[in-house]
Amino acid sequence: MRRAVFAFVGTALGTALLVGAKLGEGQGQGQGQGQGQGGADRQPETIVAATESPSPTPKAPTPTKTTPPPPAPSPPPKGAGLKNGTFAGPGVSQRFGTIKVTIVVSGGKITDVTATHPTSGESGRINARAVPKLRQEALTAQSASISVVSGATYTSNAYKQSLQAAINLAKG
Repeated sequence: MRRAVFAFVGTALGTALLVGAKLGEGQGQGQGQGQGQGGADRQPETIVAATESPSPTPKAPTPTKTTPPPPAPSPPPKGAGLKNGTFAGPGVSQRFGTIKVTIVVSGGKITDVTATHPTSGESGRINARAVPKLRQEALTAQSASISVVSGATYTSNAYKQSLQAAINLAKG
């Protein structure tokens, strides 16, 4: 019984507070616009838009003389700094055989890439399709940052490892 009384009193009190707060909002809005009781005697309130800043922020002084920043050094082209010559990476064994990549460097750039790889059976069929794609990507990228050929993940990863080792040799 006690709990029921407290619940009822709490609900009634909460409702009264909500109604009172709602009524208080209406009067406050009316007074700010010069309406309601005593509105004629009061100064109108200043309404600041939500986008305005109530206190202006000081701006930094504008410099009178500016000098442009020095140009950023251009990054060296990929493959730059490679010694001219032919460099062979180690043979990298993978699940279906061993891949060994050899690069030819001329003028500091990779000009040719060849690879020895298994040529018979299922591995030979996969390698015949994947190795030319890997070669073209290596020549374009001038690095071992090349994509894996779909369906030839083992071949691609071994190719990239051997290619990176050959490039490291060419860097000296």
